[in-house]
Amino acid sequence: MVNSTRSSNNNSGSGTPNKENKDLGTELLTPADVIKINEDQAQAQDNPENQNEIQDPATDETDLADDPLDASDTGAGESSHVHIFDHHEVKYQEEKARKKALLEQQLRDPSKAPSSYLDNSKKETLILQYVVNFNRQYSQLYPGRKELLLSPKNEFSVQKFVCTTIRPTQLPFKETYDYRSCARFVSDFLTYSPLDPPHELPTFLPSPTYTLKLQTGNSFDYSVLLVSLLQGVGYDAYVVSGYATKEITLMDETKTQTSDIGLPPPKSHQTSKADSGQEGEKSSTSKYKVKPSRFLKSVFLQKQEEKRIALEQKQLEEQRLMEEKRKAAQIEDDDELKGLRVHSWVLMLPGKREISEAFFIEPATGRLYSTENEKYLGVESVFSSANYWVNMQTCYDGLKGISFDLGDNAKWEFVLLDNTLPGGIAPKIADDIQVQDNASEEDEDEENGSEILDLPPSWVSPLSITKDEFELRSASGSKSVTYRNGRWEKFAEYHRPDGMISRITFFIDESAGFQGEIQEEFENRSDLISRDKLCQRTRVPAINKVSEYFDAGRPHGLKEHVMVNGKTTDMHFYASARSDGLFKRVETANKIMEHFVDREDKLIYRSVTFDTSEEDENSNKEPTTGTSHILKMAEKFEKNPDLPVHEDVAKKTYFVRDERIRVVYQLGPNRIVSSWREFKKPATEQPGAALELVNSFEVDVYAKPLKRQHLYAQLCQLLKSEQACLQAHKNSEREVREILQARQAEEKDITLIVSVYDTIRNNGNLPNEQEREPHKGEEEESKSANLDYLSPYLVNYENSTQLSKEEALTVKEAYLKGMKERLVEKANIIQSRLDEVTAEYQRRQLMYSKNADLMSVEETEEYMNFCNEALFKIHILEKRLAKHKESAPERYAQMDARLRADSRLQPAFN
Repeated sequence: MVNSTRSSNNNSGSGTPNKENKDLGTELLTPADVIKINEDQAQAQDNPENQNEIQDPATDETDLADDPLDASDTGAGESSHVHIFDHHEVKYQEEKARKKALLEQQLRDPSKAPSSYLDNSKKETLILQYVVNFNRQYSQLYPGRKELLLSPKNEFSVQKFVCTTIRPTQLPFKETYDYRSCARFVSDFLTYSPLDPPHELPTFLPSPTYTLKLQTGNSFDYSVLLVSLLQGVGYDAYVVSGYATKEITLMDETKTQTSDIGLPPPKSHQTSKADSGQEGEKSSTSKYKVKPSRFLKSVFLQKQEEKRIALEQKQLEEQRLMEEKRKAAQIEDDDELKGLRVHSWVLMLPGKREISEAFFIEPATGRLYSTENEKYLGVESVFSSANYWVNMQTCYDGLKGISFDLGDNAKWEFVLLDNTLPGGIAPKIADDIQVQDNASEEDEDEENGSEILDLPPSWVSPLSITKDEFELRSASGSKSVTYRNGRWEKFAEYHRPDGMISRITFFIDESAGFQGEIQEEFENRSDLISRDKLCQRTRVPAINKVSEYFDAGRPHGLKEHVMVNGKTTDMHFYASARSDGLFKRVETANKIMEHFVDREDKLIYRSVTFDTSEEDENSNKEPTTGTSHILKMAEKFEKNPDLPVHEDVAKKTYFVRDERIRVVYQLGPNRIVSSWREFKKPATEQPGAALELVNSFEVDVYAKPLKRQHLYAQLCQLLKSEQACLQAHKNSEREVREILQARQAEEKDITLIVSVYDTIRNNGNLPNEQEREPHKGEEEESKSANLDYLSPYLVNYENSTQLSKEEALTVKEAYLKGMKERLVEKANIIQSRLDEVTAEYQRRQLMYSKNADLMSVEETEEYMNFCNEALFKIHILEKRLAKHKESAPERYAQMDARLRADSRLQPAFN
């Protein structure tokens, strides 16, 4: 048991945060605000008499701002804060509490409960007497330790042995087959309620069916439900009763970074760092600056300097983390109940389902921890559906050095004599003489009328959950968790009309220059009519920036759409889905740039520059309806290996305002400058006069100058290219307007797609029995008319209705022989598939045993996923093979009876 020293709590009073928590789309909380709110909430739970002075964390200060009362009217500056709730919120909370109370009343109705919930069987009564005796002896031997949770009352106030409360069950959902996804399901499906008081064991332990229906529970309810599901799919899981820190018992995640739980980092923070690095590089290198002389550097010294800088940064980061941990430990040391807060979690032991080492699962959050994690301070007992073990080890420094070998009787004391080993394996007696002695003693016990004490079956009904409830994941369809630097909101599929399933709000970090960000994820936005394909949206409210990401399949191949202050700045496209190869379009105040890839004409870049100085009254319109505002257009091409250098164009620049065209060619081998040629655009009435105003520069001084007719042909070609470039720009502008109009229409009328395999939501679209009834008779008649199971065997006989005895026997034996061959062939196919999967599984298992120490984390994760999938396939194939072997003789006998009843084969049986 963990001993703790009580220290005075210096947190006197509490209050609401100073900053105003507005809507997510306008302003974000800072981490200090969130930590303050969490501390107030935790103090309110530890001090119930002060709860009226603590602001409810579910109510933000937007309610205060929206209320007609001013902040000064609420007693600003005083230690106590007055709640001002919106009447709609009050009604919502009252209705929610009423529904919960009604549901709890229905679940506790004795008339609707099974008999095993209301009373105990003879064997359960006997086990309870044994457990009470064990608990009495334990209390006398260890008076300083807390009582064990051996026989709590269930929801009907009936005492039950805690091991029989666990009901191993496998739900018909693939997400519950793996321990990670199963833990996430339990953490999302239930609503956590801390123990009250936090230093005492729960007064009653309901059944897992009650917890599933109510969708609310404490840590013990979570653990019992999760262990029931994990044991149902073959894991060696146990419920742990012990002590944990305040952070764990209150499910306080505000000290955890979002990156620690695998959430993606904010995109705007990464982009700002990259942009600052690029700006630094650009500022350091100017286009017209004279290049300094080359400075020779040692590569070795440069790498050493980089290592030194990386080491210093690592040390600074470690110092920062150590300082944060020190502050967190100091706050934790101020907890008066440190080491006394009762908590329950799940222990996973190796030996089953490819589990290689023991670890903990926190059922309230679904996160995994090592068995020596400092957040868990002590263990009193461990139990499963097979037995109950009491920890006999002393937890001096948390769980460091604690052994979880439940078979070691010196460290773990078991309650029941059978199933004393973990995994539910009873000890085997190898000595034949001892077996005979035990048998003789059992005979004497039976003669005396005594009963053998063994564990009775679970009194809980099999766990069940509908597909709707499983997809909803929580009672309200949404769940929110607040971390140190962000808030994660999860929504069930089809719960929101816009298809949002997740929203991560990253808080402002002024020290790092981070302005906050909101990441939203969507599903089922791929309607066949609108083809919305929206999958993610990122918002930065501080600069009013919105980035939308789309899956492949939109009409224009749109991949990403970035808007700042409501104006489009960037568009990214799926280049493989477009005929022009466009993959990026960037728009600034005076320039539009387009980037291409994999084009036949080798075009990689096109830009249009506008004159923003001459804005008229219609400046709010796009300045691309004509050529009056266009200063120049430019096109860049990648190198074409099939053309000589003096014909391979690298860049074309059309100076629309100056009426000039400039052509720059590709760099030749061993050249530092390129050849170029510039034409003056001719007047309409004098097309050949411009040839006198040609400026050019040729790198190769020995190259022959082009003749006049060649220059004229090139000029004509450039004029056509200019018109094509202008037309392409107009087409691009028209395409952008179509995309924006389509996005506006899609957001106004959002239609979520429903899978054809979703029988629940497609129930209204499927034809009912009355609609199918008129066509059922016609379908049966057509099937019977078109299909004759004996037709392949009667094709060689002229009169198939009148067969002789020999012909009828031949047909009968041929049909039965063919059917037998088909059944055997099907069994062989299933067996071959089973052998193939088993051989591959054994091969990978052998490779893993040889290279386990050399494999990376990704390779180990891939191996675990392969093992889970392979075991699932082996399980399914074994069931299919067993079912086929069981049904094959029955089908053969049924077909034999059908052949005997067929009128065409009656001569064979007369």
